[in-house]
Amino acid sequence: MIELFSARQPKPFGWGNLILGILLIVLGCLSFNRPDKTLHLLTILVAIGLLLRGIYELWCRVGIKDLLGFNAGWLLIMAIVDIILGIVFLFFHNFGSTVIVYIFAFWFLFDAIADVSTISLFSRFHGPAWTIFMVIFSILQIVIAVIMLFQPMLSAIMLVWLISFYLIVTGIFKVVQSF
Repeated sequence: MIELFSARQPKPFGWGNLILGILLIVLGCLSFNRPDKTLHLLTILVAIGLLLRGIYELWCRVGIKDLLGFNAGWLLIMAIVDIILGIVFLFFHNFGSTVIVYIFAFWFLFDAIADVSTISLFSRFHGPAWTIFMVIFSILQIVIAVIMLFQPMLSAIMLVWLISFYLIVTGIFKVVQSF
């Protein structure tokens, strides 16, 4: 049994991970330098995602109707809304970017409220130190969310920085993985 672990074959060099890692690092650095273009690209990607989701929902509606004989009108409404939003985001980038920024700010706020609502649950399992940490973190998160709602440019910059940071960190992990 021990011989199986000691006779392990060396892992071949991962060129794909290296190339992907370098590409992600370069994209992360570029997005740090051009936050306006990054937000613009994000808006286009969300628009394409909404269009594809709307088409998929229409396809699902037909499948549900054929398979179950059930007329899923709510899927039709969701599909139409997704397709309209996708088209609006695709052709009106400034509006789409603004909506995405506010969605990000509201997401942050709702997540903070959810954290506050679970503090009592966590206090039962983790003790007072964790509870104090959660209270402080949740209050800080709510304050940041409110600031983001009233300062949409700050929210946009934070969103781009998060994306850039994620790209760079993932790129570094891929480069390390290649060895």
